[in-house]
Amino acid sequence: MEYPSLEELYQVDDQFLVGSDLLVKPVTHPGVTETDVLFPTSDLWYDVDTMKKVRMEQEVRNIASITVSSDIDKIPVYQRGGSIIPRKLRLRRSTQMMINDPYTIYIALDKNKHGSGIIYMDDEDSFDHKLKGYFAIANISADISNYIRSEVKGNKEWISSQPTSNRMIERIVVMGIVKSPKRVGNGSFNLQFDYNDEACILVIRKPGLSALENWEISFEN
Repeated sequence: MEYPSLEELYQVDDQFLVGSDLLVKPVTHPGVTETDVLFPTSDLWYDVDTMKKVRMEQEVRNIASITVSSDIDKIPVYQRGGSIIPRKLRLRRSTQMMINDPYTIYIALDKNKHGSGIIYMDDEDSFDHKLKGYFAIANISADISNYIRSEVKGNKEWISSQPTSNRMIERIVVMGIVKSPKRVGNGSFNLQFDYNDEACILVIRKPGLSALENWEISFEN
């Protein structure tokens, strides 16, 4: 459904997309240690575990087939370039216990070094998001040569009643950035960051940002 022009994918029934941005190839046979994954080459793809870009060297009709490890401890999952996906990484016994856990934002850059995505937020308990419109959406966009920014929209009454400390962002991970910036900042404040030049991954730690507020991070290259 996401790639209707690629007829070669019509008969594929052993891999699927979660939404439009996560490609999953489940293990479907016993004793499997590796599997072949088909990638539409119109987009870049990143392994969600290693966060490295998939190397697609052999392309046939806009599709690349890559053999990857897939043993009992590994289900191949890949994030589409151009997407931004929030995750909560604390291991809890229930989703109820995760409500106030901080976000880690995963930015997978596309071929133009851009990305976009959202964080949807409500009380995660009642139907007030439907009955009263009590919810908020943080629209996050990235142009890695200039900025990462978030603009929050939604019910102002509900947003103002929420403690921003309950919706904090503890880490921002940028995949596919080929050069380390000289400076990463939020206004006049310098932010701590690490860069892995082998994997092309930038990690911004403890930016002190809330998903319920508008913010912008700038880059000096």
